[in-house]
Amino acid sequence: MTNIEKLLRVLGDYLWHSSDELADKVSHRFGDTIHKARNKGYVIETRAINHTHKHEYRMLENQHIR
Repeated sequence: MTNIEKLLRVLGDYLWHSSDELADKVSHRFGDTIHKARNKGYVIETRAINHTHKHEYRMLENQHIR
């Protein structure tokens, strides 16, 4: 299974997921995987967690643009 497939499996519930979870379930370089998924047309949102340097990510439902 590729890292993009792993990412899509995690984000496929369309809920917010922490950077720690993505590092554990996808790769410690999950940011690169998110970049590649976005280049393929997947819409993935990012939001900061209050006053930390951590973020959460979610994929928008029915927003694949390619």
